[in-house]
Amino acid sequence: MPERTRTVGLGAGGHAKVVLEILADMNGFDVVGLLDPRTDLRGSEVHGVPVLGGDDLLGRLYDDGVKHAFVGLGSADDTRPRRRLFDLAVSNGYEIVTAVHATALVSPSATAGRGATIMARAVVNAAAVLGEDVIVNTGAIVEHDCRLGSHVHIASGATLASGVIVGDGAHVGAGATVLQGVHIGAGSVVGAGAVVVI
Repeated sequence: MPERTRTVGLGAGGHAKVVLEILADMNGFDVVGLLDPRTDLRGSEVHGVPVLGGDDLLGRLYDDGVKHAFVGLGSADDTRPRRRLFDLAVSNGYEIVTAVHATALVSPSATAGRGATIMARAVVNAAAVLGEDVIVNTGAIVEHDCRLGSHVHIASGATLASGVIVGDGAHVGAGATVLQGVHIGAGSVVGAGAVVVI
């Protein structure tokens, strides 16, 4: 039986629940715990995974042989807290896990950077390029030849038509539609349900 990858999650909220389910389905990960700064969560569990303490435990866990991590924090509109956790894990030497749901459709010619999370029924089409730490949320569509920078969040049900470019740290809200060839600037927020035409 192949050895499972010991992994720690940063963040214990709703996004962590989704990633935990994806990793369990991928069947190669042993999540040893979650780290979260909220002291009221210490000693609790999320989907059977204990909340061990705060981010200050990263060094000790690494020394104990846990070399992989995932970011269990989503982003409602500000992707900077998620990026901070990603950068913290990387600076502590961790390899960031990429999680792809079994029902996601990812073209073999698409590429995704480390730490990408592609959720249930998402579509990432031909020649799309996703940067590091990108979330393509439930049912979102990233059409062919799109380019997403790092730390981008494409929220549930959002659609990027072909050739869209999304800058680092941008957030495209739930159900938004971005028409082909549009450039979304770094750090921008596209509101839920918006239609972006230029």
